[in-house]
This record gives sequence, C-alpha cells and structure tokens, in this order.
Amino acid sequence: MQWQLFELIRSDIEQILEIEEISFKEPWSLTLFLEELICKDSFDYVVKTYGSKEPETVIAYICSRIIGDEMSILRIAVSKKWRCIGIASWLLNKLFEKAIFRGVTSVFLEVRSSNNEALALYNKSGFTNIGRRPNYYAETGEDALVLMKRLTSYSTID
Repeated sequence: MQWQLFELIRSDIEQILEIEEISFKEPWSLTLFLEELICKDSFDYVVKTYGSKEPETVIAYICSRIIGDEMSILRIAVSKKWRCIGIASWLLNKLFEKAIFRGVTSVFLEVRSSNNEALALYNKSGFTNIGRRPNYYAETGEDALVLMKRLTSYSTID
C-alpha cells in the first residue's frame, strides 16, 4: 500500500477526528477543524492511502499557518497503525517543500517537553529549541518547548 499528499478538504475531517482523539490530550473539535478550513492563512494537508481495493483512507495530517515568510505548525498526527514507518518525516518534508515554494524561510512549533517521540522527529527534521513556554498546557501545567527550523531549498529531510 502506498500513500500520497492531498490538501485537506471537508470530507477528510471525520477521519482526522479519529486520529486526533487518540493523538492528543486535548483534541481539536469538529468546529476547530472547520474553522481551520476557512482560515485564509491555513496550510493544511492530509496523507491518504491509495493503490488497494479499499477506499482512500486518511492516515496522517498536518495543520499549519503561513504569515509572511513564517510558518507555524499547529497540529501533526499519524494514525496509530501507520506510526513508526516514516510517514511523519515524509509529511514534514513535503510540507517544507511546499512552504519553500510559498516563500517561507522559518518554521515554528510548540511541543510538550515530555513528548520524546515528537522531539526525536523534530530533531531529525532539523528543528532547534529556541525557548520554553512555562505552564503552556493548561490541563497538565506542562511546559512547551518552542522549536524553529530555517528553510532553504536544501532543507528537506530524507
């Protein structure tokens, strides 16, 4: 089975919500995803399977915003059964390629300081820690690390 990148559309949201629910302590609601779809600065993609007798299935997604030459990654998640095979790295790489084409030079995100899997992914992807937001996550009081990556035409990852 193979996967392919698509722009996020309304019909993807039901499958995204299932991934969201198992991926985040505070999952986004349907309303938040619908608002994301109409936001003029949104830069959102899904990864879908193809090449089988089964219908296309959303297996990963990323929500980001571009303002000027900066992009903020708001959400990234991969379906549980599709984790640990490189989809998140591939998705970030594709996002960076598209962002470079749009003139983005810097990418920012916040991540839980305890999220070791995400930190490993972001480290591999070339992000560096530029700060900390104390008590960022209201439900746990946990700090967020602020990460940044500079983009060039050679910024993509394997």
